[in-house]
Amino acid sequence: MDLCELTGYTRRTIRYYIQEGLLDPPAGRGRGGFYYDSHLNRLLDIKSLKDKGLELTAILDVLKKDSESKCLNLNIRELWIKYPIEPGLEIHVSRDLEEKERKKIAEIIRVAKSIIESGGIGNE
Repeated sequence: MDLCELTGYTRRTIRYYIQEGLLDPPAGRGRGGFYYDSHLNRLLDIKSLKDKGLELTAILDVLKKDSESKCLNLNIRELWIKYPIEPGLEIHVSRDLEEKERKKIAEIIRVAKSIIESGGIGNE
């Protein structure tokens, strides 16, 4: 489906938003260019902000701040602990949760292993 149909924007408006820095250019060149879901989501965000009465300059500021905060969030690494139950089966627990709920997680692992040992999974 065409990006114009999905957003209600004309091709000219989309090109204008690219020119103004509100939207990244399409991947590829010329007629072979194509848009990703991220382009669609950005255009829908712009439409939502316009519907709230924001001018394009204010929308650009909001989108820049949003992109910056997403970049900051991407730079924060979340640590996970992997508990092997049997070959091909693991339980992954975030470090934060593991520190808070150590006893409950140990019980979950014990129960999972007992189910495997009793033939509950993979032996059907």
